[in-house]
This record gives sequence, C-alpha cells and structure tokens, in this order.
Amino acid sequence: MARPAGRGWGWTSRVTSHPLLPWYAALLGGILPVLLLGFLYSALADRLEFAGWALLLAALYTAALRQGMQAGWPAPRLAGALALLLAAGAAAFAWIERTHQEILDLGYRAVLPEEIYFPAATSPSVAAAAAGALAAAGMAILAGGWLSRRRR
Repeated sequence: MARPAGRGWGWTSRVTSHPLLPWYAALLGGILPVLLLGFLYSALADRLEFAGWALLLAALYTAALRQGMQAGWPAPRLAGALALLLAAGAAAFAWIERTHQEILDLGYRAVLPEEIYFPAATSPSVAAAAAGALAAAGMAILAGGWLSRRRR
C-alpha cells in the first residue's frame, strides 16, 4: 500500500505534529495528579473538602494555562506561573489535610493494605514541603526565563 503524499504512517506522525499537543500535555500533566489526589483523599477521609479542592485547583490551572497560551507567554513564564499556582494549591491541601488528619489517617489505614501504609502520606508537613518545593521551582523557572531574556 502506498503512503499518501505528505502523510505519515499512522498515529505517531499525526500526534507529533498536532498543534494542540502542548495544550493537552500541559493540561493532563497538571490536572490529572490533582484530581486523582483530591478524589482519593476525599474517598479515604469521607470529606468533600478534598474533592472540592481538586476541582477548584484544576479549574484555576486550566484557566491559567489557557490565558497564558493565548497570550503567547514564553514557556518559562507559563511554567513558572503554573508551578506557583500549584504551590498555592499544595499549601491549601496541607491546610485541609491538617484539619482532617485524624479521619484521613483512619480511612487510609482502613481501606488500603498495611504494606502500602506510610505515615508521610497523611502528613500535612509533607504537603507543606511539596508546596515549598513547587514555589521554589516556580521562582527558579521564572528567574531563569527572566535572565535568559535579559541576556539577549
């Protein structure tokens, strides 16, 4: 079978040249972990605050991603802004986790096998450390992008 002119063989060539691939990759990479974490912790703790946190952060991330891509922000500026947004979300998660830590820990132990249990999974300090790491990464990305533009 002859290959049509200007076309690749199957989905790989269509995927690599699709103009919306950066949008979908950034969207999926940003909101999928947030939604999975929020809904899992909501189920474990039997508290809707975690699911609400996930939905709100996913909506804010999507809006920020859309605005940044439509405005034509350079990749470092967009990545840094999104990392700072996720850092704020992780800090909010740590606060929610602190208010419901006991019920979350009980739900974690009741639902998941003992081999999977580790206390750091329900520790607000781990979420706060993640928030700090995301904030530092966001600031570093923004500073690196600013320095590279200034050198031009």
